[in-house]
Amino acid sequence: MVDHPTAFPDENVLAVPDAWLEDLVPRHGGLAPVPRTAPDPEAHAAVRASLATAEPLVREVLEHRGTAPDLAEAGLAFLKGEATPLGAAVVARVETMARTRSSLTCDPGWADHLAAEHGLALAACAFAEIEGVHVRGDGGSIGLNEKPVSVVAGAGGLDHAHWAPRRAGRRMRALLAAAGEDDRDAAARALAGHRQGPVRRLITAFLMPDRTDWVDECCQDPPERPSYYTSSGAKMLWLSLGTAAQVETLGDWAVLRFGEREPGVIHTLVDGLGEAVAPVLARSLDGDAEPKERRLIVDALARIPGDEAFQIMGGRLDAVHVLPAMEAMIERFPVRALRLLPELGTGTARRSSMAAGLLNAHLEAHPDLVAAADLSPRAREALDALQAARVAEAPLDKVPAALRKGGPKGAPGWARPAALPQVLLRGREHALPTEASGHLVEALSKASPRRPPAQKLRGALDALDPGSLAEFGWSLFERWRASGEATRIGWALAQLGWTGDDEIARRLGGLARSWPGQNGIQLPLKALDVLAGIGTDVAVMQLHLVAEKARPKRLKKRAGQLLTEVAAERGLTMEQLGDRIVPDFGLDERGGMTLDYGPRTFTVGFDEQLRPVVFDGRGTLRKALPKPGAKDDPEAAPAAYRAFTGLKKDVRTVAADQIGRLERAMAAQRRWTTGDFRRLFVRHPLLWHLVRRLVWLCDGEGAAPVAFRIAEDRTFAGVDDEALLLPESGEVRIAHPLHLGEDVSAWSAVFADYEILQPFPQLGRAVHAFTAEEAAGNRLDRVAGTVVGVGKVLGLERRGWQRGTPEDAGVQHCLARGVAGRTVVLDVSPGFPVMSPAEWPEQTLGSVWIAESEASFGELDEVEASELLLTLHDLAASR
Repeated sequence: MVDHPTAFPDENVLAVPDAWLEDLVPRHGGLAPVPRTAPDPEAHAAVRASLATAEPLVREVLEHRGTAPDLAEAGLAFLKGEATPLGAAVVARVETMARTRSSLTCDPGWADHLAAEHGLALAACAFAEIEGVHVRGDGGSIGLNEKPVSVVAGAGGLDHAHWAPRRAGRRMRALLAAAGEDDRDAAARALAGHRQGPVRRLITAFLMPDRTDWVDECCQDPPERPSYYTSSGAKMLWLSLGTAAQVETLGDWAVLRFGEREPGVIHTLVDGLGEAVAPVLARSLDGDAEPKERRLIVDALARIPGDEAFQIMGGRLDAVHVLPAMEAMIERFPVRALRLLPELGTGTARRSSMAAGLLNAHLEAHPDLVAAADLSPRAREALDALQAARVAEAPLDKVPAALRKGGPKGAPGWARPAALPQVLLRGREHALPTEASGHLVEALSKASPRRPPAQKLRGALDALDPGSLAEFGWSLFERWRASGEATRIGWALAQLGWTGDDEIARRLGGLARSWPGQNGIQLPLKALDVLAGIGTDVAVMQLHLVAEKARPKRLKKRAGQLLTEVAAERGLTMEQLGDRIVPDFGLDERGGMTLDYGPRTFTVGFDEQLRPVVFDGRGTLRKALPKPGAKDDPEAAPAAYRAFTGLKKDVRTVAADQIGRLERAMAAQRRWTTGDFRRLFVRHPLLWHLVRRLVWLCDGEGAAPVAFRIAEDRTFAGVDDEALLLPESGEVRIAHPLHLGEDVSAWSAVFADYEILQPFPQLGRAVHAFTAEEAAGNRLDRVAGTVVGVGKVLGLERRGWQRGTPEDAGVQHCLARGVAGRTVVLDVSPGFPVMSPAEWPEQTLGSVWIAESEASFGELDEVEASELLLTLHDLAASR
């Protein structure tokens, strides 16, 4: 084992890395050493030669009748050797445009030329004057790619100060930063007379940011920025900041925007502000930064000493790109990490898990830290709890053979075994040694979503505790996501198909339905393949939820394809598959759950919308499950409360879907065998709460349909409350009110007597019929001309309708659905743009017609006709 030193570096020093010096804009008094800089003789000579060549053109421009007299006088005097800041600014602008054809820039060599020829003070003042000198081109404008013609004065504002925070201005600032105190003082006194107006104040503050009073003044009235981008003035102010008070003065302005989140700005901010830069970087990280920009920001934060920066990083540990920078920060500040990492365990579950992994890896790398660090009681308690939770490592002979050896070590940093949860062996008495966990990571790196593991590895995985293996795999996946490498190394997602269980399937399904958009559609598509690879009913249920609820069409389509494949593999139709994948969520055979708080217990049931209802030990309905109190069991009560919270969340994801499926089954007159009806519905712990609230029909051979309900004891009763026996050879369906005829009132009375509320309108459902004229035709105008909100029209997609084929400009002008083997179409205007279906807030309903010209509405049976008309009436009434 490597001996670890007990002496640790000073953790309160901010060291600016050498790699930053290339783009960092130097400042006098900053953290970074200022390079010894003097006017460059070659640059000075190059400008002198260029000016000699361009002098005829420069004179021509200065003598042009359109040139402002004062500027012409100052420029011509400069050419004669009578140098002033204004004359130098005029000639520098014209000469640069003559050479570059750009009036919005200034050659950085002019800083060296003026400083060498006329002194640093005049050079600095000339740069302050350049903002007010505008060169017109032969195209009549102040712009690019034009020959200079005349010079005019004016406050062009920040649009004409692009040069200042770029190469020319940075060169002038570098010369000032490296100058001796006397030269700098002289330059500051001279510049003080050139600070008229907001732009010149910004330029002079940028050139000499150690003049904090100048920067303070700019912070009182910061430059405006477009809502999405930066400005030259904003960049100059960022590059000038040097105190925490200035950041506080800027308030909400102090967030880096697009165009400002670049190395030069970020590294210069750190150099100027030191630890005070942390809140600025935190707010900028929470914005809309691109991946490359996020990496720059977190790399800078990870170099800042002090608890604030560490806590900022820790509070965003589960955000993309933070994890690898945080690991570097831990190595940079090891004692601070030991003090603060234990306190990060109070955040989200994902963040807490990552923090625990980082702490475990840190302790393994630096075992002598615990004695060296001055830990708070809270940190010490958290550390002791973490270490106490560790399970003893298994001896080598108990480690599965496939995990005792591995190939060369090459796992990426986010896959470090020491930072991952322990994997326990079956029986949970021993854990895999860290080295064996590394071999497991290596084996998982060969995972593919739909390919099972090799037989030897499968045997090793079966020897591990399934729950801890699943959490190990999930942590590996989460660290991969947080690393920012989620567009590469896809095995970290694929391995969930080998390590995942039902709980992982639920998490992955939820993630697939709401995957952050920065990684596009590819990752959620791969997640669907992983769910299919897990293959359990819960995993298939997650595929179904994606197919029903996800927004991207490609995602819905792929989920549907995988469901079709799974159904085919099981020899089922899609509807039959849907019946079989409804989870029981761990409910008991009564369809409830008992929650043990120690001295008191609670029982959970469900109402007609599958909302949990809670009863106490005396059978009294509670408004909500109470939180554990002081008298409750300290372990059992919190565990029971967490179980209830998870149950409520899980059931909510499927409740509306299952209610909708049953309502659609009634409208479609779908049938089940008696055996399937008992197994899939009557005995299902969750669906039981819905199906007992409906009236059903049983069709026996040669007998009239019999209506019944499911009693509390799961027996069957007719409208007269007499017990019924269902024939095993019969078929069962949900009764439509048209099937019940005059018995609807009697059934309604029964349900009222028993206070049974229905999950959707059944007994009270409105029924409709076509007129004789409508039945004979194939076009219906009942709702034509009705104006309806676009959301209501698009809501038809949840009832089986589909938008039509895009026409001109990619607009869909109708919705259609299959009914009785025919295609029924509803025209709408103006329709739905494919790329933004809800763009037009109101839609006018048109005719409803059958696509098959020879067909008529009279072909629909009475239930099909009623349900179609009910849909149209409900839609028209929603306006």
